[in-house]
Amino acid sequence: MRARGFALIIAANLIGGLTYLGQKQAMEALPPGIVTFLRNLVAIVAMALLLAARGGFRSRYDRAALTRLCVAGVLAFAMPLWLGTLGLRWSTAGNASILILLEPGAILVFSVLLLKERIGRPQQLGVAFGMAGALFIVLDHTSGSDLLAGGMLLGNSLLLLHAVLWGLYSPVMKPLADKHPALELTLLSMLFSMLLLTPIAGVEWLSYEHLPGWETALLWVAGLGLIGSFLGTLWWNASLKVLRASTIAPFVLLQPLAGLLGDWLVRDEVPTRAAWTGAGLIVTGLLCVLVSPRAPVDKRNDAAPPLEDAAP
Repeated sequence: MRARGFALIIAANLIGGLTYLGQKQAMEALPPGIVTFLRNLVAIVAMALLLAARGGFRSRYDRAALTRLCVAGVLAFAMPLWLGTLGLRWSTAGNASILILLEPGAILVFSVLLLKERIGRPQQLGVAFGMAGALFIVLDHTSGSDLLAGGMLLGNSLLLLHAVLWGLYSPVMKPLADKHPALELTLLSMLFSMLLLTPIAGVEWLSYEHLPGWETALLWVAGLGLIGSFLGTLWWNASLKVLRASTIAPFVLLQPLAGLLGDWLVRDEVPTRAAWTGAGLIVTGLLCVLVSPRAPVDKRNDAAPPLEDAAP
């Protein structure tokens, strides 16, 4: 179970890193709010069909569980997506790529505050090496010199908040993952996220003018929905059944590495020596977690049934 949990969170973050490339392609002809709404809609339909094929919901959810799912879906999923888009209007993509690196630290903080988890040496080393490696990769593309520019204070503040809110998702979902199937949790949290994403997409649609290539953009959206939002989020939540929320933090730093490899394979952007150094540091950080005999897992779920939700 422990090995499968690690495999799932690695796969989820590799997918997450590659989705940035897909979003770039989709947003060449579609606004970001519409792209986010449509990709989540595709994922919701896919999850609903899969759940129906498996016989429907198997768990009951009381008011407390539904409230937690609403917080996860709106505050820790839809809100950071929206804030990231707003932040880029008054800041830069380079600043966004730097500030999002605060997410692993936010996961650790919220894991302590909300779940009373103890942060072990493997997580500390994993995040430290991973942060250093991610900075090598990010700063290879941007100097970060305008991070403290006064004219970008609002945009940078929104990007910082969006990184912190992403860090809230795993600690909020963890208690639910201990009790309920990952497929159900992912579907319900995404349904709640549409409470915010629907009006945002509606406002964008009112002023949207069709651009050339929108048909191709829709294909990218479909791929983002099926692979990024469906598989990526489902595997993330399935890993929470075995792993502690704080254990997941270092693996988030795989996303810059996945984005680097995606640009290399698709855009022929050959990584520099600094980028490869960063990749090596990220892998070193993950090995600190993977090979440690004390790597924290959730012992309450060591004897849990197979993660059938993780394999659509």
